[in-house]
Amino acid sequence: MAAKKTGKKLATKLPPVKFAHRLVLHRWLLSLFGVARLEELAEHLRGESLEGLDENNIHHFHHALAAHLFDLEQLPAELLLEYDQNIVRHTRQLNDRRISAGEAPIVWKYFQYLSLLFTEVYLDRYFRDPAALLIELNRHIAAFNADQPEPARISLLDEDTDAVTQLNKLAFWNATGSGKTLLMHINILQYQHHARQHGRSQDLNRILLLTPNEGLSRQHLREFERSGMAAELLNKDGRGLFSGKAVEILDIHKLRQEMGEKTFAVDAFESNNLVLIDEGHRGASSGEEGAWLRFRSALCEKGFSFEYSATFGQAVKNNKSLTDLYARSILFDYSYRYFYRDGFGKDYRILNLDGGTLTQHRSLYLIACLLAFYQQSRLYRQERDSFEPFNIEKPLLIFVGGSVTNGFNTREASDVVEILKFLSAYIEERSQSLQAIERVLRKGLITSQGKNLFADQFKYLNAIGLTVEEVFEDSLALLFNATGGGALSVENLKGAAGEIALRVGDNDPFGVINVGDDAKLVTLCQKAGITVRESEFGGSLFHAIDLRDSKVNVLIGSRKFTEGWSNWRVGTMGLMNVGQSEGSQIIQLFGRGVRLKGWQTSLKRSSALQLPAQVNRHPDISVLETLNIFGIRANYMDQFRAFLEEEGLPSNDGRTEFLLPVSENLDATKLKIIGLGKSSNGASLAPGDAFRKFGPIPTLGLPTPYLQQHRVFLNWYPKIRTLKSHGVTEDAEVNRHQAHLTEEHIALLDIDRIYFELERFKAERGWFNLNLTRQSVLELLSDSTWHTLQIPAEELAYDSMDKVRLWEEIATALLKKYMKSYYIYRKREWELSHPEYRELESSETLLSLPAP
Repeated sequence: MAAKKTGKKLATKLPPVKFAHRLVLHRWLLSLFGVARLEELAEHLRGESLEGLDENNIHHFHHALAAHLFDLEQLPAELLLEYDQNIVRHTRQLNDRRISAGEAPIVWKYFQYLSLLFTEVYLDRYFRDPAALLIELNRHIAAFNADQPEPARISLLDEDTDAVTQLNKLAFWNATGSGKTLLMHINILQYQHHARQHGRSQDLNRILLLTPNEGLSRQHLREFERSGMAAELLNKDGRGLFSGKAVEILDIHKLRQEMGEKTFAVDAFESNNLVLIDEGHRGASSGEEGAWLRFRSALCEKGFSFEYSATFGQAVKNNKSLTDLYARSILFDYSYRYFYRDGFGKDYRILNLDGGTLTQHRSLYLIACLLAFYQQSRLYRQERDSFEPFNIEKPLLIFVGGSVTNGFNTREASDVVEILKFLSAYIEERSQSLQAIERVLRKGLITSQGKNLFADQFKYLNAIGLTVEEVFEDSLALLFNATGGGALSVENLKGAAGEIALRVGDNDPFGVINVGDDAKLVTLCQKAGITVRESEFGGSLFHAIDLRDSKVNVLIGSRKFTEGWSNWRVGTMGLMNVGQSEGSQIIQLFGRGVRLKGWQTSLKRSSALQLPAQVNRHPDISVLETLNIFGIRANYMDQFRAFLEEEGLPSNDGRTEFLLPVSENLDATKLKIIGLGKSSNGASLAPGDAFRKFGPIPTLGLPTPYLQQHRVFLNWYPKIRTLKSHGVTEDAEVNRHQAHLTEEHIALLDIDRIYFELERFKAERGWFNLNLTRQSVLELLSDSTWHTLQIPAEELAYDSMDKVRLWEEIATALLKKYMKSYYIYRKREWELSHPEYRELESSETLLSLPAP
């Protein structure tokens, strides 16, 4: 009885299953590829060298999938190639206009390619046999439910109801900045293609794109123009209600039950439309009965819909019906946890302070955040040319919140007014500002937990040796355009609705507030003692922020920044009005801040790239590739951290970059790495990859007896089927020929080309402590004891020089597999003798050989 009670007690303490782990449609697609997690597919596709097409206009991604995931029962290589060619054709259609306009063509990242490939798989099955697809999905859902506690189970689809109308919604959970707009354009072409293939083109009434606001609608219109796709803003004076040939873009606020002067009745569009929904989380938060969700569902009841959002996890929280709906419709999950871990976007540092310390040291905290921004701005000004190749733009400080003017009548001082009063005090009260700068840079701020909040935050500023007075004077000029001094003032701009300029004295405006009720905010500023001036500026400051010579350094505003505003400048972010009901907004705010173009528009921070030897990475570039996050109230920070950790992202507030000292007498086995933080479940994290940092530097060589026993295996038959139109015979399938490359084959190979490809592969995998020599490549190719190769005999016949490149590809593929086995073997060998450094959960360890 005691044991039973204990078991029951433990069962009640099981943590809830995260929504990200309940995406049954996504999991089903992964299962078709023979994997259970996205990381297992990504492992073969992450290298930047795989981006783009080969000489036959086939994606390198396809070749990688075909080579590593061969013999897939559900997705044979020939079918994957057909899907790949569909993606190529649609992409070329979008690129035609771009190339003619002198723009760079679209080149897909691996996660974008997989998103499009998953769409191909789904649409093919949806149009070919929806009833069979429904049954297959239900089987997968039932299998998933069998391993889950009752609250985590997903409702089955109704097999007695029309399958087409139950399977006509797809959603994409993509991080902001991951290219969802371009994916949307391809999704339209994919749907149209498969509809034509199955004679369903005439079923569609029109294509509608629903957006959360007019600004985003206009942005989409411009993007469709760049892609050469017909689109228009839907209005009653246009052709929209009569044509339906172009993509018709509509602000979702204009959908109503009845027709109005500026609104449209849902019934006017009928129900057989292709509906695209940007920011798909909007409307979902109101629940299944919410008006927006009902309108959206009505528009595509007999059609189809694609939804896109970075924040589905927050939108469905604590709502069973929405969880079921999106668990069955999210086709691809590339939310922030994947985006960040793959090295995309900026790093981030949360300057978090507990409530008690923040109340006591609010001004000091805000000055530290201002100095963090000054450090970024100063570094950019001094080393701008060094950062040019990395597409880093002039830093921008933004303050964002849910609603800038809400509560001004009832609160003693709004967050915005408090920020303005702080900026005014910093500018005008010189002696106090100097003392605060001295305190922040020289002493820091000790929290109630005994930590210095600003430890290692100002390395660059302290290293350049400026005096406190020089820091203050330069910050006035650099951040506030205040070369001649003066007082802070605000002015409501003429000709720029909702914009309030910020300036010091008669200098150029240094900032802009973008709000809904500008007159009300100006009145509140006046009551707070902030100088209000007549407008002398006629244009929009907000729309000029993207310009290279913009003098605007500070931006204050509301939800506008989370939807449709695209900018690469954000370096420091302040949080205002962030509450518990704003989880979706928090994640979107984060996405806007961490956007980064990166080296060759890779979207990655430089620390995540293997840069060419001739490219110099500035030692302080991380200052500009890091987003500083702070809040003017402690509860804002707590909420922000909680939502990031819920997304599976580390808080990063304890992250520190450092270089290990180099010494011949240094005993690496005695080094300890501390301060690496904890995971979201509280477990201490192990060091990164201790073997890379502290282990030996093995040289790739001939196999040990263990590696001879555990040979590398390569089946080249599926590759042959991919490269040839006629395929191979059934007999060859049953009796696969085993062979190896002979001395005659090796004599014809370009060993240098193979060697440099292996060097690239080694760099992509981060095996910097593995030594590779040209001689070891030759020795391994001459030794057949470490691999098994299955290939039709005729492919190794000496009857055509065209086959030499094929033999090189085979040799390279075998050597890559061997390098992986060899590296893992040496890594495991070292870890067994140094258990204190063994990683908790390494992808390499999970795939590793048994212990030597």
